[in-house]
Amino acid sequence: MSDPIKGTFENFTDFCHRPDPVYPKGQNGKFQCPCCGYFTLDEVGAYDICPVCFWEDDGTTGEHGFAPNGVDLQTARANFQEFGAVSERNKNHVRPPRADEKPQY
Repeated sequence: MSDPIKGTFENFTDFCHRPDPVYPKGQNGKFQCPCCGYFTLDEVGAYDICPVCFWEDDGTTGEHGFAPNGVDLQTARANFQEFGAVSERNKNHVRPPRADEKPQY
């Protein structure tokens, strides 16, 4: 699964100057969502929203307090397993993954 940048940031400026993580790229040319694991993102850390789980990818795990998702990655992953989205209130924004988005194990 994708590995976003972890850690807390002293301020928003430090957050903005964080390094970009490296995510796996699927055969469909898209990057792997760090929340659901499907290959749905056009860019890494560019605030793309995954259509399968509704994770907004800022390139971090979200424990720093600047998370656009309202929850950290660990919570979002658990919510995806339980609700099929980063939060129960976002269930209406997601769709099932397409065959070309599924991880190849």
